[in-house]
Amino acid sequence: MEFRQLDYFRTVVDKGSVSGAAKALGLSQPTLTTAIIKLERDLGVQLLERSARGVAPTEVGRYLLANARRLLADRERLSTTISLMAEGLVGDLRVGLEPMVIHEVMADVLTEFIRQAPAVNVMLTDTTPDRIVEGLIDGSLDVGCVPFAADRFADAVRDMCDWSPIARIALRLAVPRSRAEELHPDGHGWGRWILPRPMREFSGMPDDAVAALGADDDFRTIEVSTPQTAVAFVAAGLGVAPVTQRLVGDNPAVAVLDAPSWMRPMQATVIWRKDQELTPHISRWLAASRLIAGRRLGPANVI
Repeated sequence: MEFRQLDYFRTVVDKGSVSGAAKALGLSQPTLTTAIIKLERDLGVQLLERSARGVAPTEVGRYLLANARRLLADRERLSTTISLMAEGLVGDLRVGLEPMVIHEVMADVLTEFIRQAPAVNVMLTDTTPDRIVEGLIDGSLDVGCVPFAADRFADAVRDMCDWSPIARIALRLAVPRSRAEELHPDGHGWGRWILPRPMREFSGMPDDAVAALGADDDFRTIEVSTPQTAVAFVAAGLGVAPVTQRLVGDNPAVAVLDAPSWMRPMQATVIWRKDQELTPHISRWLAASRLIAGRRLGPANVI
């Protein structure tokens, strides 16, 4: 028994005649009659009672008809769902995002993605870049965005992940408001720096700061896991920190200055596991990321 036969049978019953059903299906009447007779022979039962007024289902035919309608509806729903999945319009997407890239661009990317594909269930985890990599490797995340260019990836990350750069984001230096007028050429002499904790998966700001300032007698650090924590510590007068303007906002206790020359711009990079197919969902996320980055940061900063 095939879906095609069930469709033919349903149409014959709905139209009340083989001729009417044949016209609706675009078939010849003999072709449709042969198909219905074959269905009855395959099942070993009579499905239709034929009379001068047309056809009507037998008791067994009515049972088959009820189930045929359900099966055909399920098939149509399945076909529609598969088509929508192929276009990235339904299903699940598990995303890992680092807090700074959320503030700068990814919150709006999520808004755009949901606008384009409202039926997709997006499960968002805001966490540190190393945890994003772990989630991609163990399969708990489908895609992530980290604040590092590919040349900052450790070899293990390069071996396990594919990536697509999205945009450059300018960094600034957050300092306590009471110290905003101090002059410290190229970042020297600030004393304590509040920096992201070092990660074996990525090199970045801690390495750059040590390379540039490690020889200073007053250089010391506080390690934090999130940029929001760094801003709070700057506001408390504990030191200075690399930030973005948007992350600081209008915090009255923090001043934002130009970054030292050695402080490279942050780069938002979308990553996913290398052996994972570039699914329609991930492709749509990438497209939304570039669209929003262009709007927010300007075309010159989109990579």
